[in-house]
Amino acid sequence: MKRIISATLILLFAFSSAVSAHTGLTSSSPAEGEEVVEDVHEVVLEFNTKIETMSTIKVFNEDEEEINIGNIQTSDNKMTGAFMSPLDKGTYTVDWKIIGADGHPIQGSYSFVVIRDEIVDPDASEESTESTETPSTSIEEPVETPVEQPVEASSKIASNDVLVVILVALFTIAGGFFGWIIGRRQK
Repeated sequence: MKRIISATLILLFAFSSAVSAHTGLTSSSPAEGEEVVEDVHEVVLEFNTKIETMSTIKVFNEDEEEINIGNIQTSDNKMTGAFMSPLDKGTYTVDWKIIGADGHPIQGSYSFVVIRDEIVDPDASEESTESTETPSTSIEEPVETPVEQPVEASSKIASNDVLVVILVALFTIAGGFFGWIIGRRQK
């Protein structure tokens, strides 16, 4: 019985460490949860291993409309997606799907916020203050501030890997149970 338990524990630890070694996102630009105050022209994702060229990036705005990416390039462990024009103010979600060097498909997503201010021409504002001698009677509209929304952290272990761990654990438990039954019959 002790041998069965020992073998079960060894198999469980061996398979769980192999599963956690799968490919994962190590860094991104813009980063997860980042509030960007400048123009965003591209998304750059870096992984902890080389990725295949069939990998994809999709970017969605807060209305869940897909933003066109003009060119997606992969090089070793990096994937870059360039936009046709800089992103407008708002919250964006990046969905990525890759195939790592180990052959396993991995996917994930994260969000970031573009909060860049509208560019104001300083010369135009000086002219408007000099030309108006009477106080302005216009009502100023309230300035909208971005609302922080909880950002779901991307998992470094894909859902397929979690399924593998669960299946290995179940087979290990079942093997231990059958070993226990066989051991009892032999006594």
